[in-house]
Amino acid sequence: MRVLTYLAMALLASATTAHAGGGCASGYDPVDVVHHIFNAADQDQDGTLTQLEYEDAGLQVYGVTFEQSDLDADGVTSIEEYILLYEYHHPVDGETEV
Repeated sequence: MRVLTYLAMALLASATTAHAGGGCASGYDPVDVVHHIFNAADQDQDGTLTQLEYEDAGLQVYGVTFEQSDLDADGVTSIEEYILLYEYHHPVDGETEV
């Protein structure tokens, strides 16, 4: 799973650079990359990440703990929460909407 994390980080970094400018020179849509990272971490494919899934995937390497990613404190992180976090940490044109 560590290989997935490092690959995802590289893809996300290349996508993030262009995301601020409104496009992606690498051909990756940053939100698609976020979906891919989330789906790869979702071991049971139930559409949410438990703390174990989050930590097994090494997602804390992005600087957000599981507790911080669980925005509604229901014990799991949904794709919507994960995308909100991505958008908060990678605002378009310097705007933060969360």
